[in-house]
Amino acid sequence: MADQKVPQARRSGYRRLIGYRTKVWREAYGEVEMAIGSEHLNSLGVVHGGVYASLLDASLGHAVSFCATPGHARYSTTVSLTTTFVAAVSSGTLTAVGRIDGIAGRLVTASGEVRDQDGRLVALGRGSFLYFPGSERPEGVPKRVLAEAPPSS
Repeated sequence: MADQKVPQARRSGYRRLIGYRTKVWREAYGEVEMAIGSEHLNSLGVVHGGVYASLLDASLGHAVSFCATPGHARYSTTVSLTTTFVAAVSSGTLTAVGRIDGIAGRLVTASGEVRDQDGRLVALGRGSFLYFPGSERPEGVPKRVLAEAPPSS
């Protein structure tokens, strides 16, 4: 698998702002990573909890939205996300992993974790996502053409 090209999700402004990248993306599994910068730290000098939540939402969302059908996608929205903070970290790289737990109609549940560069668990998460009509099918729906946001000044 290491030799395979990792599919990339659409580059959103939020993805660029936070600075994470897709590491692994396959059926029912998503993995994102992010190098910790000073902009990710809170006033105590450790990674802000919102960063952990964002990485969990992204990795779980990757797991939920994977589609192997060329020219198609699976669209969903986060319905709920719970995050449990386990440990603080202030430097290095964070990796978040998300896995699908179950699908019932258009509702899908997923869970995952965030680990630091030494593999130490720093956060856990669980989320529910709602597929847009048609996206509950593994083959998804034809990709939408999305307009790029205008550059900020």
